Amino acid sequence: MKKRIARLRERVSLRYRKFKKGLYLRWVSMPTFATARILLLALGVFILVAMIYLAQASNAAILARDLRVKQLEIQEIERENAQLRYEIAALASPSAIEQRARRLGLGPAKRVVYAKMPWIQPSPNELMPAFLPEGHVPSTPQTFSPTMDTLQELLALFGLDGFADSANAQVR
Repeated sequence: MKKRIARLRERVSLRYRKFKKGLYLRWVSMPTFATARILLLALGVFILVAMIYLAQASNAAILARDLRVKQLEIQEIERENAQLRYEIAALASPSAIEQRARRLGLGPAKRVVYAKMPWIQPSPNELMPAFLPEGHVPSTPQTFSPTMDTLQELLALFGLDGFADSANAQVR
């Protein structure tokens, strides 16, 4: 029994020495602190570059989406403009204007009254001075000077004959 215990102790001590030697070899083969710092620095730089890339890719995707939304809005507004142009053309047509005028009670004139106002009518020489004979100097334009006759004619034209006395008082 003593032999068995001795053999068992030898095996355990042999395994312990192998385990201890393996730990030592692992410890020796592990990178030094300087090597670990370099590896950690490289890992940190890689993570930083990856985050910057992802941020830029995310921003590009957001901008592309916003651009597409704006393009769709522009297309919608262009469709609305085309529809409004069509409606304007339909409402501005002569037949549509005539129908709206008739609904409002408007129609062709039943009686047309022309007023003769000679002081407003320019002479033919004033209308087209380029066609005057050479050497002819155009006369100065005629100015309006209200006279009582003209004022009474205007009042009578508009059916205001009763105001002739108050107009006479204002002219004097």
